[in-house]
Amino acid sequence: MTKKETLNTNKFETIIVLISACIFLIVVATIAIVVVNESQKVERTLTEQTEEDIKFNNEKLNVYLFYGDGCPHCEELIEFLNKLPEKYNDYFDLYTLEVWYNLNNNDLMTNLLAELNEDPEGVPCLIIGNQVFFGYSTSMEQELKKAIKEESEKANKFDVYQQYNT
Repeated sequence: MTKKETLNTNKFETIIVLISACIFLIVVATIAIVVVNESQKVERTLTEQTEEDIKFNNEKLNVYLFYGDGCPHCEELIEFLNKLPEKYNDYFDLYTLEVWYNLNNNDLMTNLLAELNEDPEGVPCLIIGNQVFFGYSTSMEQELKKAIKEESEKANKFDVYQQYNT
């Protein structure tokens, strides 16, 4: 092999190594971005919470979902809430309170609804600010998004639980 051929071979090998390193870095960076995004995603589930779990954050709206264990409409509503765009994670914290088997949660729902001059009409019962939504269907989705966004943007977010406790 001549000196020129050796130089060309070395250049080719160097280029291959550089391209391989770039591909490796792109793959690692892509995996890191996916992992970070997944770790920041809020997973909303029908985890039974109680009044003791409720916290206040002036930056976020508290949304209360009263549900019945095994209720298919409740499951559909939580699926909808999980599919909201990521920006909604900054708008609200969700409290899921089971009412069919937890009498304390059932009493809390009744008391919060009374604060809002509403009567219980079943589950799911979603309270966003001073608005109450009973049941769930896909036709409600735009109205729910609007209620969350508008209430969360208010300087003085209304929290029925906070009002009830004072």
